[in-house]
Amino acid sequence: MTYHTTYNEALAYLASLSSFGIKPGLSRITALLGALDDPHKKFRSVHIAGTNGKGSTATMLEAILRASSCRTGLFTSPHLSSFTERIKLNGQNIDEETFAAVIFEVAAVANNLPSNDKPTQFEVLTAAAFLFFARQEVEYAVIEAGMGGTLDSTNVLTPLISVVTNVTMDHVQYCGGTLAGIAEHKAGIIKEGVPVITAAKGESLAIIKKAAEGKSADVFAMDEDF
Repeated sequence: MTYHTTYNEALAYLASLSSFGIKPGLSRITALLGALDDPHKKFRSVHIAGTNGKGSTATMLEAILRASSCRTGLFTSPHLSSFTERIKLNGQNIDEETFAAVIFEVAAVANNLPSNDKPTQFEVLTAAAFLFFARQEVEYAVIEAGMGGTLDSTNVLTPLISVVTNVTMDHVQYCGGTLAGIAEHKAGIIKEGVPVITAAKGESLAIIKKAAEGKSADVFAMDEDF
């Protein structure tokens, strides 16, 4: 379905969602993706969380996969100058026309959801990226978590690999005021039987290992396993 909208109209719509603020949780994104026929289940993914370096790690991993002749998607945040930087296909930004079309396709579905399921700006962007990647039939999508892990809208994925780059104090108002609490949020991306790669240290690494053990997921820790 084609939506005749402009990039500036898409930006205005996204700006209007800023008033909803940050609302951690998976109920809204789950409802939105369900109404879009669950596009996130139609491609293979790598999910990356962490305090520092997750965007760089995602970008490098996508480049490695692309160099191996894979058709790739990349979803990162925030952007420097254009929202189109957040969604890439084979290393290239989504074009403005396609970005606007997919945003308003998601918006049309979001507007039909119950009022308590109205998505935030980041949830709309996440759904738009997943829908675009599914439509483009990417072989692998590398997805950077926006904030934390457990309640981040990207955490609906069941990836091939989960990555936690490191854990330091960040987003304390949403992820807890302690390093342990933040580590638990980051470890929330770990899925049943999905291997975990991490550069976390000390207490944070112990928390990640414990979470992985509970999910029967192998852990590969930097300076221990590689």
